[in-house]
Amino acid sequence: MGFKIKPHKSAAKEVRRAALERLGKAREALLLVPEQQTTGIHEARKRIKEVRALLRLVRTPIGQAFAQENRRFRDINRKLSVMRDVGALLETWDSLASENSALFVRRSMRNVRARLDSLGQGGAPSGGVTLEETHRVLKEVLADVEMAEESVRAWRLPGKRFALVSSGLQRTFADGRRALGVAANAATDDHLHDWRKRVKDHWHHTRLLSMAWPAAFKVRAAMLKDLSQLLGQDHDLSMLQALLEQSPAIFGAAAQRRELGELVAGRRGCLQQRAFRLGSRLYAESPAALRKRWRRCWDLTRDEKRCPG
Repeated sequence: MGFKIKPHKSAAKEVRRAALERLGKAREALLLVPEQQTTGIHEARKRIKEVRALLRLVRTPIGQAFAQENRRFRDINRKLSVMRDVGALLETWDSLASENSALFVRRSMRNVRARLDSLGQGGAPSGGVTLEETHRVLKEVLADVEMAEESVRAWRLPGKRFALVSSGLQRTFADGRRALGVAANAATDDHLHDWRKRVKDHWHHTRLLSMAWPAAFKVRAAMLKDLSQLLGQDHDLSMLQALLEQSPAIFGAAAQRRELGELVAGRRGCLQQRAFRLGSRLYAESPAALRKRWRRCWDLTRDEKRCPG
């Protein structure tokens, strides 16, 4: 089934099934660490983010338990993020290098990459992450995931069919629309990052509810994924930009730092421009109108089941 809720089954059971499936995949990804640390951590964090998005979809029916459950999954990913940041920096550097080969082929720039790589071996200003620490965090997170699975099985989710997810869908879309407006007015790193998180939530909600109209929702999900990736690339560049300011010695001579800074700023400007154009289209509809339209699509699946094709 993938990350989808079936319209013709118990909505509460489908929500639990989807959450438990994602947590199972997170556990599988964590078992790749430390042998395949970058892949394992990245995949596990994505699965936990999907569960958090699913949780936001049912925030109203789940009631007071929402805050505790949201903290649980937030804290899991915070523990994992410590082991991912350096890998993300290297990916960002290599992406820039692939687009500006004439600049990055210089020995001085290759030396910068080597220094960035060394951050993962304990040379980071924050101290790096040792293999022993990796094992400790991994064991702790696996226990957290097991506890989360037990909690999901106990979720109380009153409400039937689309009514179970209706409020969460509208609220999260409204949050994303509001975050877009804030970021467009002042494109700070924090504002862009907040918008990115809400975009990801709506992307996951689109995937979860895609059986309401598979062809149309598939197109929307692809557009939201593109938007999330644009904002994600911008976020990773902001981290590189911050390191350039905080630890200039890593990046060589002043002239090279200036050149690199201009390159990063120009790339971020293009990414943000593309993101705002795409976001304005995806968030053009009012939250209430989107909820009503999606509900009509969801309800129509009942007729399709009676008379397929």
